[in-house]
Amino acid sequence: MGCGEMKRRGNRAAKGGMEMEIYMGNQKRGRKIKRKLLSIGALLLALPVYGISNGLFQLAVCRDDRDSLLQREGLKKLWNNINGRIAKRKKKKREERCGAGGSQPERGLGFADFRKELEAGKAWFEEQEKERITMTSHDGLKLVAYFLPAEGEGNKILILMHGYRNKGIVWDFANLVKFYHDMGYHLLVPYQRAHGESEGKYICFGVKERYDLVQWTEYMAGRFGGKCNIFLAGISMGCATVLMAAGLKLPKQVKGLIADCGFTSPWDILAHVLKRDFHLPKFPFLYVADYICRAKAGFHFQECSVVDSMKWNRIPVLFIHGGKDEFVPARMSQMNYDACGAEKEIFIVDRAAHGTSNLVEPEAYRQKVIGFMERFVDEK
Repeated sequence: MGCGEMKRRGNRAAKGGMEMEIYMGNQKRGRKIKRKLLSIGALLLALPVYGISNGLFQLAVCRDDRDSLLQREGLKKLWNNINGRIAKRKKKKREERCGAGGSQPERGLGFADFRKELEAGKAWFEEQEKERITMTSHDGLKLVAYFLPAEGEGNKILILMHGYRNKGIVWDFANLVKFYHDMGYHLLVPYQRAHGESEGKYICFGVKERYDLVQWTEYMAGRFGGKCNIFLAGISMGCATVLMAAGLKLPKQVKGLIADCGFTSPWDILAHVLKRDFHLPKFPFLYVADYICRAKAGFHFQECSVVDSMKWNRIPVLFIHGGKDEFVPARMSQMNYDACGAEKEIFIVDRAAHGTSNLVEPEAYRQKVIGFMERFVDEK
């Protein structure tokens, strides 16, 4: 091979090497640009996800929910518009089924159908002479309850735990407080943390409230010198508080639990409401909201489950639920009932919506509850 040929080959090799170097450099720059674009895309996607998830946390957990993104007028109109369209679509489908021989589903009776009874019960409770009791929670919050003693020297105590963001301390029990008092029960009605006169920035769906309830039961057991029969009754989130507390060590004086329309866990009820009211999936919104809740409120939505607490519970439970409850589906009480390892009963009020079983069928409800409690009263 001559010198000229070798020189030409060398030039071609050098040129090929330069082209390869340029190609590799372009590839490297392309990958960097792609990574940057993906990062920008992920950021653009993450910002609205975080905004909605933080709004969900503020709306669900924060005592003051006015800053929640989901409370803004524009978004509320959007959700209402979407809900209205979906409701119309469902109504049209029901009408089509009715035309084929089906029947329209009956709406459950809600609180709005019983405003007169609720206002009368609330007014009666407010007129009674009550004792205001304060207590410091395990994490330093000042908690408040009102004690209404029964007439006479009875030893039966009923602790009433209200629901989520309720209207007044006894609103959920307004149709029951006078009846329970007339039946000889001392009534202790606490404000749950982050409600009413009790301190707290965050509503914990029973996760932290269960410890508060244990303290209230210990206080009442001590006040009566241990010679008493304590029953715990809760409606909605108050029910979850009662059932979660049953997974802890309660005083032996606690004889029974009245569990009215409780959910299975904070995670389950938030997932249900997220889908029902906002038409959003659990992932990623509920997962991010849960992370925010851990960081800000010090608990997470899967930290405690009523179903798990019921597996360990040995205190008798009367489960109650409205058959037309759309906020907390009746299947959740059925799941809690199925998991319960103690003596148990379940009472479904077919025409009741959320929390209104005692209003829809007052006589049957009262007979069922009093009959249940009297079975476990220790007269000694």
